[in-house]
Amino acid sequence: MKIFLLEDDFELNKMITKSLELQGFFVDSFIEGYTAVDKVLNNKYDIYILDINVPGFDGHQILEIIKKENDLLPVLIISAALDIDNIKKAYDLGCNDYLKKPFEIEELLLHMKYLIKTSYKHDIDNDIINLNYGFTFCFKNQTLYKFNHEITLTHKEKLLLTLLIQNINNTITINMIHEYVWDGKEVEAVSIRSILHKLQKKLKNGMILNVRGIGYKMISTDEAN
Repeated sequence: MKIFLLEDDFELNKMITKSLELQGFFVDSFIEGYTAVDKVLNNKYDIYILDINVPGFDGHQILEIIKKENDLLPVLIISAALDIDNIKKAYDLGCNDYLKKPFEIEELLLHMKYLIKTSYKHDIDNDIINLNYGFTFCFKNQTLYKFNHEITLTHKEKLLLTLLIQNINNTITINMIHEYVWDGKEVEAVSIRSILHKLQKKLKNGMILNVRGIGYKMISTDEAN
């Protein structure tokens, strides 16, 4: 899963990033709001972690932008601001959870697991997704298996497969792939098709369908049958 982190304390930012990456997350981290807001507007993430008092656009402003783009995207506020006005404003703007500083990394991970379970219906400690034909996918380490044997995936293949599974039985558009897998950067259509083709070869034929003129979708066991 892709995580957006905004934290202006460099050492804390580094510690959170490393801890989340060890859990199998892909993390884009920022220490100021100007660069961060550009990323928010041009990329898609699964969970946003925002400090409030940062240079440039503050956490409240970025939270408002995120929720205007998609109100369902989960946002965790981490802040030393303990006054009720700051907390109330964060919840009024749509934050899903609020973690007060200082905190232990384990506490942050517990909040992350809660957001994943409530927003995406996955328990990353136990959730193994059955993809049909003996294929399974572990969300905790974003690993694909066939009959319990790991199938090697590249970084972009993991991102693409995660996006497909999170939208299983629903079509993901080329624009969604562009934003999620390539962070909105310019990319040739042939590059997108190449990654899709490589991922399709690692799965059984027919698991990922081409929806002509729109995008692609992965079908579940029930729909396949």
